[in-house]
Amino acid sequence: MARMTQMKAIAKRNRKDLQRGQSLIEATAIILLMFGLLFLLIDLALALFTKSTLQSAAEAGVRFAVTDRLASGQSYMNDSIVQVVQQNALGMLNGANGACQISISYFNPVTGQPDSGTGGDLVEVSIVGHTYTPVGILKSGSPIPIGAISSDVMEACPLGGCPPIANPTPPTCP
Repeated sequence: MARMTQMKAIAKRNRKDLQRGQSLIEATAIILLMFGLLFLLIDLALALFTKSTLQSAAEAGVRFAVTDRLASGQSYMNDSIVQVVQQNALGMLNGANGACQISISYFNPVTGQPDSGTGGDLVEVSIVGHTYTPVGILKSGSPIPIGAISSDVMEACPLGGCPPIANPTPPTCP
């Protein structure tokens, strides 16, 4: 009888040990899943932040372009627009590589054909070729391409005339 009681106590203790181990495994699995979801959320938030920042920078470039003026230290309209876009991109488009991702086009608003960039033309600033590389759970995936585009109609040229549009010796892109 004492032996039976002793065996029941040992069996009860073994069950408690097994339950304790099972709880540890379940908690570990849940924690790993929660961290994975947290990193996924962080990656998505950073990708959306990047898209929003680039879109805002393109819009700032267009807002500057419609005024037909030059930025300080610049001699050409396109160089001025690139400078404004880079200043508003929060460092995402710095340097020559960043400038090469900024594209500026001018169109006749009636025909839609490419034009010279005089007053009344449609100016389009786009950011192409920018990628976001995930840092969390998606790190094994390939970089995500992110672009932005904005356009508006340019104002009429000032009385002194329109500034020169394109630099005859544009910077070379790597």
